[in-house]
Amino acid sequence: MRVMRGVPRADAGGMGLVDASIRWLHGTRGLLALTLAVMAVIIFAALRWSVNPHASVVPWLTVGTLLAVLSGLTVLLPERAWVRPLILALAIVGLGVLLAACRTAEGLVSIALALITAAQLAAFAFPAPQAVPLVGLALATITVGMVAAPAQFHPMTWVAVTVMTVASTSLLGYVTHRLRHHATTDDLTGALARRTLLESLATLLHESRRTGMALAVVSADVDDFKLINDTRGHLAGDEVLVSLVATWRSSEHGAPPVIGRIGGDEFVVLLPGYDETRATDWVARTQSASTAPWSAGIAVAGRDDTVHDLLHRADVSLYAAKRTRRRDGAAPDRRLSEPHSPSA
Repeated sequence: MRVMRGVPRADAGGMGLVDASIRWLHGTRGLLALTLAVMAVIIFAALRWSVNPHASVVPWLTVGTLLAVLSGLTVLLPERAWVRPLILALAIVGLGVLLAACRTAEGLVSIALALITAAQLAAFAFPAPQAVPLVGLALATITVGMVAAPAQFHPMTWVAVTVMTVASTSLLGYVTHRLRHHATTDDLTGALARRTLLESLATLLHESRRTGMALAVVSADVDDFKLINDTRGHLAGDEVLVSLVATWRSSEHGAPPVIGRIGGDEFVVLLPGYDETRATDWVARTQSASTAPWSAGIAVAGRDDTVHDLLHRADVSLYAAKRTRRRDGAAPDRRLSEPHSPSA
């Protein structure tokens, strides 16, 4: 079965401990927890080797403790869209309080660099709607903190810190967005890449178990796709795939289906909220509207199903449909050899 390779099985015990740890550290939660922990350690170290022995230790001790607590909460709190941005926002405000208490230029620059790091983390880890307010908060905190601080500084210091923040976060955010897009999206069709599709299916399956939401998985591929490439060329084959995905996307007026390209002409379509009847109707409608014939297999999520179970059943159903088509002696569809214009 074509979608079986690389799909984690329920009895495989998950990834190895080392692989799981590396993945966690490179994820948003791991990076945020690690960054806050390192900042807390540096602040506590500053208490031991203070540049200004006459400075009050209360702000440093308070903010260091705050960052350590936030680092722990990052690990312990459940995954919610607002949790990690809120934690980073609290860390930025805490660093701003510490910045306003700095009595030396060294402390001022050090805390400003920590705020730049926080802004860069926001640009790297969060989507633009969350990252932009966090970067703005960091810039405002730097400005207010430096103005309120007892330490003397040249205005060019503020200019340099502000320019560094804006330039580095803009570049980092743009590059990260482009890399993430290329890593998660099929360049030709705009469908999700295989790994991203599997992650989306795992998320939807968890939601289905939690809420009882129906979930259908459709395994699909183009009938006689090799014939298209052989008779009309590979560019025509590409047009068929692009058109097919566009047809699937435009099939519903509400939330669009989640479409992933497994490889070649092979796709998996996730239909949250669909039972078997609705999924069968969706397949029939989109097959009629498509510019090239394609076969489909449907699997509906059960309470104890895993990602592997759903993909396996959808695959079995697909190949059963293809065997039935061949057994019935269906001739190649005329649409396969006729030029067409891709759907908009």
